[in-house]
Amino acid sequence: MPVPRSITELQGRKPGLSGRRGRLLALELLTACLLGCASGAVSADDAAQSPREAFSAAWQAAARGDRGTFEQLLPGLRGYLLFPYLQYEDLRHRRERVPAEEMAAFLADHTDWAFTAALRTSWLRTLGKQGRWDDLLAHADGTEDTEIQCRVAHAQLLRGDTDALLQTARTLWAAGRSQPDACDPVFRWLQDQGGITPGLAWERIRLAMEARQPKLTLYLAGFLPADQRGWAERWYQQDRDGYRRLDQAVSWPDTDKRRDIVTHGLRRLARSDPDRAWRVYQDLETAIDWTDDARGRILGEIALWSAVEGLADTPLRMRAVPESGRDDRLLEWWARHDLARGAWADLLQTIDRMSVPVATDPRWRYWKARAWLETGEVAQGELLLAELAMEASYYGFLAADRLALPYSICPETPVVAAADIDSLARRGGFERALELRRAGVVNWARAEWVMAARALDREGLRAAAALAVRENWLPMAIFALGDSGDLRWYEWRFPLGYVPLVEANAAPLQLDPAWVMGLMRSESALTEDAVSAAGARGLMQVTPGTAAQLARRHGLPYSGAEQLLRAEDNVRFGTSFLRELLDRYGGNPVLATGAYNAGPNAVDRWLEERPITEPAVWIETLPYFETRDYIPRVLAFSTLYDWRMQRPLSRISSRMPPFDSAGGGGTMRTTETAEVVCRPAE
Repeated sequence: MPVPRSITELQGRKPGLSGRRGRLLALELLTACLLGCASGAVSADDAAQSPREAFSAAWQAAARGDRGTFEQLLPGLRGYLLFPYLQYEDLRHRRERVPAEEMAAFLADHTDWAFTAALRTSWLRTLGKQGRWDDLLAHADGTEDTEIQCRVAHAQLLRGDTDALLQTARTLWAAGRSQPDACDPVFRWLQDQGGITPGLAWERIRLAMEARQPKLTLYLAGFLPADQRGWAERWYQQDRDGYRRLDQAVSWPDTDKRRDIVTHGLRRLARSDPDRAWRVYQDLETAIDWTDDARGRILGEIALWSAVEGLADTPLRMRAVPESGRDDRLLEWWARHDLARGAWADLLQTIDRMSVPVATDPRWRYWKARAWLETGEVAQGELLLAELAMEASYYGFLAADRLALPYSICPETPVVAAADIDSLARRGGFERALELRRAGVVNWARAEWVMAARALDREGLRAAAALAVRENWLPMAIFALGDSGDLRWYEWRFPLGYVPLVEANAAPLQLDPAWVMGLMRSESALTEDAVSAAGARGLMQVTPGTAAQLARRHGLPYSGAEQLLRAEDNVRFGTSFLRELLDRYGGNPVLATGAYNAGPNAVDRWLEERPITEPAVWIETLPYFETRDYIPRVLAFSTLYDWRMQRPLSRISSRMPPFDSAGGGGTMRTTETAEVVCRPAE
């Protein structure tokens, strides 16, 4: 459940013998009896469950603001593992009046708990707002929170401790975004000291433009001398116009401010109109004295976005970028442009320019092999494809299809000693994570698990995966194995628990269940209660808006966003949407998968604007990096789910039909299904 936003005040008094204290003592004894000795006959299991149930009730009461219930349950939970979570909620709620020594001691005693960092930040902010300067200065060391840093600087100012304050204040002021109001006293002092120089003001204007905060420049112009303020206004107007009139800079005075505006403007213009950016650069090339680094970044941006847009002059612009400006990001897009226009010999040269880690990635090994085949180096190409075909991955499967080889899927049986699993389950964060999950506080359970897992080595991550499997917490096993590199532990990486539900929904819609499972595994790592930053929910990451539309179109019962966190409903909506997309794109899984990730409008635009080539080339040259990686991942996972579900193994190319008669797979040799052998790579 979500972290509560409000909580009743926890008194925390020691029980006495009379009055209020007496009542608390009686209440504590009564609670202990209810939890541990009801009717004089409580089983061991019941006794073990009672504190957990009481904690859940107290946690939910806190969420409702039900102070009475919370206080009734609290005393009997003092020895319970998760009692500090109730203390956290209390301290968070009464942080405005809690003694500093009490809060500091609690934070020091719980440094490795998931709630500590957020509690410390909220408490320090409160100390600053209250003007509790001594407490703030005593406990704020090491904070990276800007508001707190400004409060600390204000405290130092009030105490006359200004020896090192000038540089601190200048650093806080020179930010690309508006700073918190807490910084105002320090900034007024900085201004009074003459610390905001024209150079510092212009530096902040540059930072504001980089942070896409153009309106801030109008405020910052006030810190410039009157004869320089026109530059800030000029930059603001250019930004408002999308730098479409940047060619006017040819007549501007030759100053460092013109260079700053034009350098930034060309890089921004390159994103929206690379052709225009290239023309403006040529007009200004000899008029502005750029540094080599600035010139390289400008030319690199123009070449990069020319490649993304698939513009004809991309090779010319790529060659204009100096060697120092040719990073791997640029070279990968250079290679994609070569690929899109079928320039196989050029592609080989571009791949050879990449760094070794990038050039030896399966992606570029595959395309290098293809380029060798297309340029007549058949023996080299087939040898590299045969090596790739030993990998159970998208590019490995494509390579196997090219050579009509069996798929190499070599599972390893997960082996972790029971003692290692038990030991990890008793370790701090993992023990708390498991108990929080059993108590129904899933968000904090995940936070504790993730925090604890960061400290694990490979053997520890394997034990974490085994523990997650034992607890039927499958997403945590998937994440642990991804971090450990044990990609051949397929039994745990591709679990089958949701297969019956998927098959029941896929069959009436005539959907490939392995494809649905592959997509679901890619979307949420099989996390039933997953919620994305964009509000997509559940196993198949369906948004409430899409669900509402599907409900209207198909008569599906829909009561709101929370319904999408139930597996049965989520899969029903997700498969219905997938069926619509498959129909929209003529039964093509590649296009439907892309539309599921990026939306059908994006896919329609790409089909209209980008060359219709073989599907693998089209995927590789997509402008959205997320979709460019998402489609191959879904296709590879679909193949692995074919195998895990013991279905006939569809070759990956059979899920990648041509988009129309102009597309196709060239000389690709493929069959509908593939055999599986175990040929582990060296």
